[in-house]
Amino acid sequence: METTTKTLTTHGNCTLVQFEIRPESKFSFKPGGPEITTGGLIISESGGNGVVGKLVALNNTGSFLLLTDADVLSGAKQNRVLNKSILLPPCSKTIIDVSCVERGRWQYTTRNFCSPSAAADPNLRKIKAQSLSDNIIQPGEIFRTQQTVWSHISDSMNMEGFTSATESYSDLVVRKEEKQKRHFPVFEPENGCNGLAVLIDRKIACIDVFGTEEVYKHYFPKLRDSAFLQAIAGKEEQAMDVHEAFFKVLDLFDRFEIAEKMPDVNYSGAGSLSIREENEFVGVGLECEGQMIHYGLFGK
Repeated sequence: METTTKTLTTHGNCTLVQFEIRPESKFSFKPGGPEITTGGLIISESGGNGVVGKLVALNNTGSFLLLTDADVLSGAKQNRVLNKSILLPPCSKTIIDVSCVERGRWQYTTRNFCSPSAAADPNLRKIKAQSLSDNIIQPGEIFRTQQTVWSHISDSMNMEGFTSATESYSDLVVRKEEKQKRHFPVFEPENGCNGLAVLIDRKIACIDVFGTEEVYKHYFPKLRDSAFLQAIAGKEEQAMDVHEAFFKVLDLFDRFEIAEKMPDVNYSGAGSLSIREENEFVGVGLECEGQMIHYGLFGK
């Protein structure tokens, strides 16, 4: 693959780098979020009583649909976050792996889940990816993804000095956006780009790459805002030199590309999901028919 960095934007101690990877995927797929809004994709509880760690996705469209590990689903008996990215086949019913992000509620507010309105923050996504990797590397061990997710939410609320009646992660995001979003730099996805890197205090927090520019443009606003919500305003002195930032992004992604792939045998969607881990990062790659769908990697 050919990788080219394009733009750098800084807010406090957070730096975002947009870049392009060519060639784009030849495999045709769409983001699942808009189809949840129109009813083409229905996500509901697993059975009448529900199962905390599993949901049912009914794809009524003729397209492959992508949901990512950043997607937070609201409604039904309690809000959830996807544990891993998944590609849903056309006209299919698929069980998806999730974690609860609202442990104080277990009753219906809506019959089905609403389209993701926010993205999980980079640290929340990293602990899920690390748990997935641990399960693959040490099969038979019990790794409690759900407990680490709850701990992360609790710690984040304590740091913010915020309480929610149902311990809802979505409530926390709304609270932070009300306080901070008006200060965010205004910018849009760069034409031709399909990758976004987040660096905090000069260190890579996460990198997302999508198979097509169309899908990248859908996810860009949520990934941008979730990154800026982690920024500490007033720390502009930590802003990175553009050449340093570009080098770090390209270097880490190059290492991700050549790292050994460990297949996730429990993946339930179309294509294949693999974990790649080294001392500097843990990452997840979703591919179908040899084409990139979504890569997410997280700096340690």
